[in-house]
Amino acid sequence: MMMARKVSVHDTQKLVEQYRSERDEAVQRENALKEKLRQYELRTKSTETVKQKLKTLTLENKELRRQVKTLRNEIGLESSPHFQGKTTKDIISDLQEKERECNALAEKAGRLNLTIDELSSELANAVTSKTLLEEKVQSLQLNLKDMTNNQRRLLKLWEDKKAQREPILLPAITQRTVQKLLAHKAVQTDMSISSTHILPANVFETRLRWEPEKNRNLERRNITLSNGSHSK
Repeated sequence: MMMARKVSVHDTQKLVEQYRSERDEAVQRENALKEKLRQYELRTKSTETVKQKLKTLTLENKELRRQVKTLRNEIGLESSPHFQGKTTKDIISDLQEKERECNALAEKAGRLNLTIDELSSELANAVTSKTLLEEKVQSLQLNLKDMTNNQRRLLKLWEDKKAQREPILLPAITQRTVQKLLAHKAVQTDMSISSTHILPANVFETRLRWEPEKNRNLERRNITLSNGSHSK
């Protein structure tokens, strides 16, 4: 009797543990199902929200289509051969492409403006350099002209001085030449020079008398020629 009671208590404890384990598993499954249900409800709500948004967007899209069609008619896109048959998306794509081209052209124009500015600066520097060089050339030309005039004046003065000094120096030079020849003649002896090579005693005196006469004849001839040319 006691043995049967002990066994039944032991079995009861096992059953209690078994039921407790099953209860815990059931609670876990319940919690998992509740979590799934909550997620499902969230997804359902999200779906409903998305559906509502889609419905709203669809209505807005229809309204926009009507407005776009009205605008296309107002601005003449429907009658334009370039835009005829194109959808709004195609037109927007074309406009975006044109915008990109305009941006590229604007950048190119900016670079060209920079190049123009650089070239303008270089041109201004070149013009300034040219002006300075022209001024230097003019200054050098003036200096050259002054130097030429000075050279001509100096040459004329030199010629005038030479013309004034020649009548004075010529007799002195002639006299010195005669003196040298006479001194050279005095050195000669009869033994070194034959009688046929000895100069006459009055040869230099004759030469001195003949030179002034020759000069006077040349002066008369020049005066005669000058008068003849003036008379013509």
